[in-house]
Amino acid sequence: MIIFLNTTYIFYPALLFTLTGKSSIIQELFIMRGRIITTICLTAGAAFISGIAWGETVGERYHEETKHTWSQMMRESTAPKPPMPPPFKDLKGEKMNLPKPEFKGLTIEEALIKRRSLRDYTTKPLNIAELSQLVFAAQGVTGKIYGTMVRTAPSAGALYPYEIYLLVNNVERLKKGIYHYSVRDHSIILVREGDFRKELRRACLEQDMVHDAAVNFVLVAVVDRVRAKYGERGYRYIYMEAGHISQNLYLQAASLGLGSVVIGAFIDDDMHKLLQIDGRKEIVVSIQAVGKLQ
Repeated sequence: MIIFLNTTYIFYPALLFTLTGKSSIIQELFIMRGRIITTICLTAGAAFISGIAWGETVGERYHEETKHTWSQMMRESTAPKPPMPPPFKDLKGEKMNLPKPEFKGLTIEEALIKRRSLRDYTTKPLNIAELSQLVFAAQGVTGKIYGTMVRTAPSAGALYPYEIYLLVNNVERLKKGIYHYSVRDHSIILVREGDFRKELRRACLEQDMVHDAAVNFVLVAVVDRVRAKYGERGYRYIYMEAGHISQNLYLQAASLGLGSVVIGAFIDDDMHKLLQIDGRKEIVVSIQAVGKLQ
């Protein structure tokens, strides 16, 4: 449409000038042409940005553009992809080795029946054995296959994009602060000491359970671990994996007699700032509160 108007209003004024010799008509047509093209461009641009040009939202466009088709997969196989980041994140800080997890408790069927989203917690602390059991359920190593440390939650291509951060509020033997779970040796690293409950609650839209929880698990995805192999469709796999990890935490909390709830409503950049990550290569996907019940 824009190209048609552009071509028409370039050559038509010249023709009129040849026939009539009246430059005023040419000036008016050029003004009209400029207004029409400007209006169309602004309208199309605004519509595209807002997602209404073709009746699609941002989410709908993402799913449309990352659909698997034979032609799309051929293009994806040759498309440039980011380099693969390291499989583990090494952070410096005070380290605590966690006790080995115990393999006993409720049956899976009993845990499934008991699983609930629970938001009201007491002020009783978690003990270190309970914390150990929870982080193991989230991302603990369960063996090796072809040299890769496989974990409790499934991961597309065994790429394991998630880093688990713990915002510890009330756990025996631990200082309040932000910790990082080291998968390789089942330990935690104190990244920043302090009471971050107010900042966390504010970032989570004033939801009280993150303030009252003994510990909050923050799932941080290193997105290029997946994009390096699967391209933009990799984001789908990242979000799927968050669900796997969350359910593991739910079931382990149920087995320990603890309350837990997953949270998806938060101010993303506030969480990124709190954890001191960039919000592009590493993103917060979900938060899970865990605490003692009455």
